[in-house]
Amino acid sequence: MILKTLEIRFSLPSTVKLNQAIGSIMQGVLMERIDRDYATYLHKQNLRPYSQYIFFSKKDNCLIWRISALNRQAADEILLPLFNLPYSIFLRHKQTRLTTLNKEYIYENTYENLAQKYLSLPNNPDKQKIIDFNFITSTAFKSQGKYIIFPEIHLVLASLLNRWNAFSQTDFINDKQITSGLQRYLYVADYKLNMRPFSLEGVRVPAFVGTYSIGVVQNDMAQKILAMLSEFAQLSGIGIKTAIGMGAVKTQIHSA
Repeated sequence: MILKTLEIRFSLPSTVKLNQAIGSIMQGVLMERIDRDYATYLHKQNLRPYSQYIFFSKKDNCLIWRISALNRQAADEILLPLFNLPYSIFLRHKQTRLTTLNKEYIYENTYENLAQKYLSLPNNPDKQKIIDFNFITSTAFKSQGKYIIFPEIHLVLASLLNRWNAFSQTDFINDKQITSGLQRYLYVADYKLNMRPFSLEGVRVPAFVGTYSIGVVQNDMAQKILAMLSEFAQLSGIGIKTAIGMGAVKTQIHSA
């Protein structure tokens, strides 16, 4: 199964005021461009086979929209139509136009190759690893009907494993002994988080942004699996509503 990310850059109109709603607006742009039957199919899915988010780059002074497909059908049905976006698109909710600067695929891989990349690494039992999860758009979880606004390890792990197991068509980390045992080797190494609620159609979703660091003790398989999932996280997102711009994350791995 394929993994692929499309990046589209837009000039920043002076009339646009950025807020959390922009992710939901871009989700509307996405839905307008894809096949209606596929859109209907997506609305029925608990886990969507894609994620998307948009942010402002101070360095490049532009808006950057990243859309990631988590299987081949999503790549064909979503990324291809978006790659063919017109030079200018009209945002009805903002009553303004976005002008396209550039479109390019910035990531392409398969689940098999991604797994091989990390699981084939040499064992290094003397080193502990730290993985920094930098949440760059508002992130939250939901359990038993309630929002959870702290990224507890089991919530991060469950979010990533659910998406991996749903779309990868591989079952080596779907084994109950592996998934239940993995958490024993993980600990919270550090966190610097801030509240940033996400507003959706008048509903205020409590959420956070910032950095959450997970340490992995000296267990080779746990280190390899979490490192693999941390790269996957940059495509899948973490937590709820990743299809409307929440849960976008960048990750970094380093020694303890």
